[in-house]
Amino acid sequence: MGGRVGFTVDAASFPDSSGGRALEIYVRITPTTLGALSRDFQGAGRLRLTARLVQALGAHQSTASQELEIVPSDTSQALGKVVVLKFPARPGTQRLMVRLEDLLSRKRGLIYLARRVVESGSVEGDFVVQGPEKGRDLSDLEFVWAEAQAGQASSFWRADRAVIPDPERLYGLFATDVRASFVARSLSGEARPWHWGSRVYDSRGRVVAGRDTTGGAGEWLRATASHDLSGEPAGGYDLEVRVWQEGDRDSVVRRAHFSLAWQADSWLRNPRDIQDNVHFLLQPDDEDAFALMQPGEQESYWEEFWRRRDPTPGTAVNEARATFLQRVDYANHNYAHISLERGMFSDMGRVYIRYGQPSDILRQVFPTGDNTLLQAIQELVATEERPIGDVHQKGLGGDMRPFEVWIYEGDIPLPPDADPSVSENRRYRKLVFLFVDEQGLGDYRLRYSTE
Repeated sequence: MGGRVGFTVDAASFPDSSGGRALEIYVRITPTTLGALSRDFQGAGRLRLTARLVQALGAHQSTASQELEIVPSDTSQALGKVVVLKFPARPGTQRLMVRLEDLLSRKRGLIYLARRVVESGSVEGDFVVQGPEKGRDLSDLEFVWAEAQAGQASSFWRADRAVIPDPERLYGLFATDVRASFVARSLSGEARPWHWGSRVYDSRGRVVAGRDTTGGAGEWLRATASHDLSGEPAGGYDLEVRVWQEGDRDSVVRRAHFSLAWQADSWLRNPRDIQDNVHFLLQPDDEDAFALMQPGEQESYWEEFWRRRDPTPGTAVNEARATFLQRVDYANHNYAHISLERGMFSDMGRVYIRYGQPSDILRQVFPTGDNTLLQAIQELVATEERPIGDVHQKGLGGDMRPFEVWIYEGDIPLPPDADPSVSENRRYRKLVFLFVDEQGLGDYRLRYSTE
């Protein structure tokens, strides 16, 4: 879930001593969300986390809620804030709904004047709780960032150790070892020795790490699969764990997806920020596919995207990427207005991000004499081959609207979303854009272009 109140949700179920299953819901609140919270006079923020679980076929519903006080030191951690909520569960399809509210905030706007509505975000989706198979009950893989020995302070206990769950399933820069805890139980109660093996597969299905282990004899097995992946590139990976007892013919398998990311931005950013940039650079189908990628996969995708556009591959700086980010920042600071939070989504912001600073600008805030919008339209009709269309405003004073004409001339660089392998011969030599402020409120809309 992106936006001002952004977070990530994951879940894992475990067999319990009563013969049932316990479900744990993990929520990671991103560092950017913590940094953007509304604060009281002591600098503390307050969040409310609510989760509602609907069991298979809607037979049972459970709700859990927790309020969190966020102190300034919480915003300095790369892992953000991790919270665990617990539910009883049954095998089958579950529907989970999670909502996070910034309790000290207040939405602004005319529709909120008569009531107080706080900033919030919510997400929901289905997942399957696995049941016993082949005489054993094996939990899901619980991805964790770190473990601590008994006696150290922690709210996340697993028998004799404490773990910090990793709802993002993200490893790399701040955690080079992928770790996944799991629990297995023999349904027969036989105390035979346990065996288990784990493998890490890359996106091509190749094994990049593996381990086989023999455990002690007993009804229960509690273990953690751990692999050092510090030498692997950013991208998506799969962790597979196989568990069996001595004498068994078959093993029980659990497999789960995770990612590696080596850039700080992949760990610390709000998902909304990257989604905004993606909207400018990818086609709709590619944008939808990108949104489903994990952070490490997105990082790998972007590395390849910008590598293909790097004008100087032998240098440490990718000028194409740096220019794009600078333009986005400039557009957000200079083209935002009262009805639009981010200037990058204004018509002027979009054009600026694509082509940068114009060669020439004709700007008329108070058009008079020979500098009216009508005069500008007539000049475009006389000089440009593309039809001007219907830009006129009916009624008196139609030519008195504020306007700007942006002109790009010369060797105009390709926009950042262009594929350099197919677009190099499609460079423009001249571009003209006409923006009109229809209502005089500073909201300039694109009314004509030669693009």
